[in-house]
Amino acid sequence: MSRNLAEWRAVPALPHSHFVDNSIYTDEAVFREEQAKIFGGIWKFVCHEGEVPDANDFRTCQAAGQPLVVTRGEDGRVRTFVNACSHRGTMVVTEPAGNATHWTCVFHQWVYDNLGACVAIPRDEAYRPCEIDRSKVGLREVRTEVRLGLVFVNLDDDAEPLDEFLGDALTPLESVLGERPLEPFHYHRCVLDTNWKLWQLTNTEPYHEFMHVYNRKTNLTRKDFFDRAFTCLPNGHLSIGSFKPNYARGTDYGTDEMRMRPLPGLQPDEWIIVDLFPDVMINVRTTVARIDSLIPLSPTKTLVEYRGLGIKGEPEEDRAMRIRHHNDVWGPFGRNLPEDNRGTELQMKVMRGDAIPYSIHAREEGGTGQDDKPVREFFAEWGRLMGRDPANPFNGAPATRVS
Repeated sequence: MSRNLAEWRAVPALPHSHFVDNSIYTDEAVFREEQAKIFGGIWKFVCHEGEVPDANDFRTCQAAGQPLVVTRGEDGRVRTFVNACSHRGTMVVTEPAGNATHWTCVFHQWVYDNLGACVAIPRDEAYRPCEIDRSKVGLREVRTEVRLGLVFVNLDDDAEPLDEFLGDALTPLESVLGERPLEPFHYHRCVLDTNWKLWQLTNTEPYHEFMHVYNRKTNLTRKDFFDRAFTCLPNGHLSIGSFKPNYARGTDYGTDEMRMRPLPGLQPDEWIIVDLFPDVMINVRTTVARIDSLIPLSPTKTLVEYRGLGIKGEPEEDRAMRIRHHNDVWGPFGRNLPEDNRGTELQMKVMRGDAIPYSIHAREEGGTGQDDKPVREFFAEWGRLMGRDPANPFNGAPATRVS
């Protein structure tokens, strides 16, 4: 039966873990709080170290709304700095990537080396009465660690160590990411009209696989697909694997080629997914690895970064194969990615208009198949960090939704 307005807006008769108030996707105050408590307080993946492979390489990025620059020093160490001049806050590094030992602020020509030290100030004698000298005005360094080629930063100097935050989350990928050096061969980004959580949930909940024509031909044709188990880990992380979809039914090239040159540690046709809270999915499909990561721009806009990884220094024919396999499914015009993008934007079209008050995450299959347990675990961690109940985030107070 259809529902009237009162029935439509009634709080679901479910445990609070099984639904969320959709205002958490559109509320301005919630978004600002997420930037501070989540993205500004825990470890955030920003790039693969293959993006800064050589001494003095750098690339710019962002975390919690703060512009950053990641660089590899001549000592081989990867460091990160807030990309802001100590003088007047001007962004110092404006190129997306490059190679440099020094960076010069365009505004007043203050110069910094890639260890963060200020090494030159024009006419600095005028600062001497105030006892300002170069040794006191270096760039702000951000905690940076690399695991299995993945570069993480943390804006909170007092946060827990990275290894404590990750726990065993990367264990299923140790061979894939760590046995041989990998490098990104593909990078693209797009701004979606959606909330960052909606995108991440698309990478978390397997029930949405019905949306993908490709998945209906491959994953869902396996009789044992719904026996597949999830491992929900501390701090909101998730592991899904290992599973062997029926790739021969979903591709033009079948699986023979994929059996010949899988990534290290993978069996033919094998598929593994690891989600790192709050915003990373590492999706490994036999011959290629995909990494999604997010930069929330506003409650209703999200910048998504997509990376494809291959083996560094591999033969040209192997690289061409990986590029083809990546683009066929996950590239900008692949079989799956446009469907994910459209699905999350269609959700936001409704939520921006305040048309639907709640979202339901109530599937229970004992942690297998298409159980919503990973979604519930995601929101449990979100609630812990935010100090809010996702099902009743304002304790009855009105939300400030974005129209």
